[in-house]
Amino acid sequence: MKAMANVSRRVALRLLTALLPLVATGVAGPVQAQQARTVGPAARTIETRIPSEPGVVLAGTLYLPAGHSKGPYPLAVLIGGQGPYARGGYSEIIKRLAADGIAALEYDKRGTGQSTGTYEEDPERLTADAAAAVAAMRHRSDIVASRIALVGHSGGGVIAPAAAAADPDIAAVVTLAGNVGDGLPYVRTGIYRQMKKMVVGGRDALVGPAVDAVMDLLQARLDSRDTETIARLRANVVDRFEAAGFPRPQAEQALAMIDVPEALKGSKLRSASDLKALHIPVLAIYGTKGQMALDDAPAARAALASNRRARIVMLDGLGHSFQEGSATGTPNEVSNLGPYLGSPRLVTLVGDWLRDTLSSKRGKGMGQVR
Repeated sequence: MKAMANVSRRVALRLLTALLPLVATGVAGPVQAQQARTVGPAARTIETRIPSEPGVVLAGTLYLPAGHSKGPYPLAVLIGGQGPYARGGYSEIIKRLAADGIAALEYDKRGTGQSTGTYEEDPERLTADAAAAVAAMRHRSDIVASRIALVGHSGGGVIAPAAAAADPDIAAVVTLAGNVGDGLPYVRTGIYRQMKKMVVGGRDALVGPAVDAVMDLLQARLDSRDTETIARLRANVVDRFEAAGFPRPQAEQALAMIDVPEALKGSKLRSASDLKALHIPVLAIYGTKGQMALDDAPAARAALASNRRARIVMLDGLGHSFQEGSATGTPNEVSNLGPYLGSPRLVTLVGDWLRDTLSSKRGKGMGQVR
């Protein structure tokens, strides 16, 4: 049965996107193209260097509100998304926060921009970096240590809850298109959904065995199985993909992109558990055109069900990067749309919520899960 036509390299890339929910949202490149966007006169900037783990010094910019008192100010620590993310993606949100008297810190991820260390898309390492950023800000006289919120987009939306779950003094968390799940089961859900779209008819009899073959291979890698077992499981992945309708060269190409060390990072995903552990105000926002929103939004709602100070919002017509004018919600649109994370609806929602939540130590703008 011919299950798909005109299969190209994009097929393997889409599978990888589904396979690596933490590290493959595919938007890092377009973000870099928008780095020239500036905050302007809304805030005063202070360049800062933040020591994290040995060999890692984070380069950041602290934005202090202009035209307000000398502080101290509440603060939002802005955590970048997937890929070698450098500062610049939060400019519209920073301007709104500054207008409300809220400071913001944005930093280059380790090994990117001016930050030292080796770039590594590892949740544990990135959470340590976020914790280091918070600790550094708490020692500043111009920051209110008890009113620090974490804001993360995409992969950063995984790191923010993780850092908050380990730090009881964080005041609030905002996740923007944050992945929600635990370990390889979440990875399976993502790749299954993508393959259902790609295989003609979305037949489970074809998709299920192919996805299971990938999961068996990844689990074997995690278990450090012997070379013979790995070779057998790799061959099985190619066979199952071919049975699902992939031409053999494309099935082999997909395997080459799937069977990489980065794929195992998905096993460290604990964002559902981290969100469930939070009892502070949480705002989780998704765009209806986001590639994983149909899975992540309900998962966020379930994880936050017992948190009366949590709110889940779906913004109609927006994709993963929250830009107005999105037609498909896919990453290749990013550079042709407006400011990254710049939809006025998003900026207003985040700005209003953080203003109200950080207006007191306890937070008033909590809302309810919906």
